[in-house]
Amino acid sequence: MERDAYLPLFRLAEDSEEQLLSYYQTGELYVYRNETGHPLGMVLVTHKAAGQVELKAVAVDETRQGRGIGQKMVKAVLAELRRAAVCHVIVGTGNCAIGQVAFYQKLGFRLCSVERDFFSAERGYPKDITENGIPLRDMVWMDLNLLQPF
Repeated sequence: MERDAYLPLFRLAEDSEEQLLSYYQTGELYVYRNETGHPLGMVLVTHKAAGQVELKAVAVDETRQGRGIGQKMVKAVLAELRRAAVCHVIVGTGNCAIGQVAFYQKLGFRLCSVERDFFSAERGYPKDITENGIPLRDMVWMDLNLLQPF
């Protein structure tokens, strides 16, 4: 399968193999490559409702993080979605993912809800995941209105 080549990138964005395998073949996959064709990052977009999509997985190769690639990548995808008449974009991240929350807010996303106890063993997430010394428990949802400039 073509997307299997991107599983290492997907695994950077998803801690549950069970969840990953349930969605990585869905939606539209945007892959960003360097000049030699090596994948630097990817964004998976899934459709939720009329005019609404979710950034289901966003990842940049670990050796390339911190160089602005993610921001450039997501901005390009958002511009493409706007051209495709998408008006509402959502993205979820872990409550302990302070860097990701800041990343999306810098792109114009706003906090909209919290789904408590999302990252559970029932969904295939390992126990005791922590980031920044904070236990991973809740999904923090953010959204962006593409009808407004960003």
